[in-house]
Amino acid sequence: MPRRFRFVALLALLVGAAIGFSACGGEDDPDPQELLRATFGPDQKVESGKLDVRLAFEGQGLANLQGPISLELAGPFQTNGSGKLPSVDLTLTLAGGGTSFGAGAVTDGERGWITLQGTTYVVDDETFARFREGYEAEAGNSDEEDSGTSFASLGIDPLRWLRDPRVAGREDVGGTETHRITAGVDVAKFLEDVSELLGRAGELGQAAPNVPSQLTEQQRKDIEASVKDAVLDVWTGTDDRALRRLTLRIDIDVPAGVRKRAGGLTTGRLDFSLGISDLNEEQEIAEPADARPFSELQSLLTGGAPVQGGGTTTEPASPPAATGSTEYLDCIGAAGNDVAKIQECAALAGR
Repeated sequence: MPRRFRFVALLALLVGAAIGFSACGGEDDPDPQELLRATFGPDQKVESGKLDVRLAFEGQGLANLQGPISLELAGPFQTNGSGKLPSVDLTLTLAGGGTSFGAGAVTDGERGWITLQGTTYVVDDETFARFREGYEAEAGNSDEEDSGTSFASLGIDPLRWLRDPRVAGREDVGGTETHRITAGVDVAKFLEDVSELLGRAGELGQAAPNVPSQLTEQQRKDIEASVKDAVLDVWTGTDDRALRRLTLRIDIDVPAGVRKRAGGLTTGRLDFSLGISDLNEEQEIAEPADARPFSELQSLLTGGAPVQGGGTTTEPASPPAATGSTEYLDCIGAAGNDVAKIQECAALAGR
């Protein structure tokens, strides 16, 4: 990953620990600390609902970053029991430079489908079985009672880095009355937990190739010096004591001495939001219609290399490098569902 974007990626990790919150309330004048303790406790269960996650970044000074970048992940989910693969129908949209890229994943726990740029492919039984077995084996090895993952098991303790929390009143969120809790973030303490999380991910072999196994002392200092303000808000049901919405806003002002290491970034803003509607209500995960064979997707991703069951052989297409240029994204957006055109976009990788 180019150096100028490693810095932005590290800043994006500030939102990582926000996913998974659940909250508690109910008193007329609840203690925000008590609410936060319940937020990270084991009693609150989220078994189903409709997820809506949004991440947006806009920065100034990065030569190859043209306009804001946004990511959205949305759709229903439903647990299928302890340690079992859940049912989901999630759609991912990445937008930047005036174009967008779409993908999605659907599973009912027994079969799976993948969508790329509007075309859906059914995962063959053998591939899906390997994926499901791997997921359930990992879930079965968890020390958690419900085979889930808690903040504590990841080495993350939000009560250490949430600063001066207060209850900011009651608000209606999607027809549910909620308490709103707002708090600042102690960035230095939070980065200690982020570094711990990266280390544990590496130990489990779950870290992506371009994600570091820890934050160096210099990286921590650079990020801490560059975060001008960070504010977290949580909306939790007054009756059912469960999360309805969460937002995190990070304002960035990079000191002059740090900008070279940050790829020229001067100022920026990172916004993250998480919402859950229809909480713990039964969700219907429907089988997609008109799905194409998975071998077609395999051929697309390998640039026409041989796949199980036959196919043509060509030189594999190089995956897009993680650069700030939007040329690859523009090409993918213009290609639509044309497999040949999508493959041709690989020539823009790394520009």
